Amino acid sequence: MNVSLVVYRVGADTAKNIERMDLAVTQSAKAGAHLVLFSEAATTGLILNNDPRHDLMLGEPVPGPATSHFADLAKSSRIHIAFGILERDGAALYDTAVLVGPSGDMLLKYRRIDPQWHDQIGDSKLYREGTECPAVDTPIGRFSFAIGGDLFNDTVAEQVREQHPSYLLMPFARYFDGGLCDQKRWETEERQVYVDRVQKMAVTTLMVNSMGEKGFDGGSFGGTMVVHANGRITHSLQLGMPGIIIAAI
Repeated sequence: MNVSLVVYRVGADTAKNIERMDLAVTQSAKAGAHLVLFSEAATTGLILNNDPRHDLMLGEPVPGPATSHFADLAKSSRIHIAFGILERDGAALYDTAVLVGPSGDMLLKYRRIDPQWHDQIGDSKLYREGTECPAVDTPIGRFSFAIGGDLFNDTVAEQVREQHPSYLLMPFARYFDGGLCDQKRWETEERQVYVDRVQKMAVTTLMVNSMGEKGFDGGSFGGTMVVHANGRITHSLQLGMPGIIIAAI
């Protein structure tokens, strides 16, 4: 399988974000990718401010306009597309990820289980979590999702292992305090922690981190990795760089 891991600069204009994603899908399909993966909350950025009037309007129904758009694009491009999206379900907001396929169907929807994507003093009726980690079989493999802090959640790890996916798709939105983009800190202090958790999950994990425009989302710094179940990193993109990696795995 050839997978495209995409980092682009997420900004305040959702329409422009989707245009950038569209371009990346087209480029990925032309390069022979079977799957393209984007980051957590890829269409808007993870820019919650704990104001329900603001945060709820970032979300949209799933299925809804964005999922329909990318399902149509997946069909016309003959590719699988996986991305994070803030999901509005009535008066509730979820941190969600979706996989759409070349059939034009939504193949998998996952709601983040770990609650660390929002302030813990926020409205518990607004900010919600899922409870299940499903999997789906496709012609290119069996997939499950984990989003951000799910990777460090033992409940999620147990559910992932029970599903026996071929690949774990992990969109996330990580940043350092102060908005720093520190490659050395990532390599010496952070990266191995992620690798260790992949080994605990025991499944090859495809990771894409969000990268916001300057001053937009607190400083998410991008970067991608393919980490195999044994902890071996075979593909990565340096922090702070927009780009596409086509990885044969």
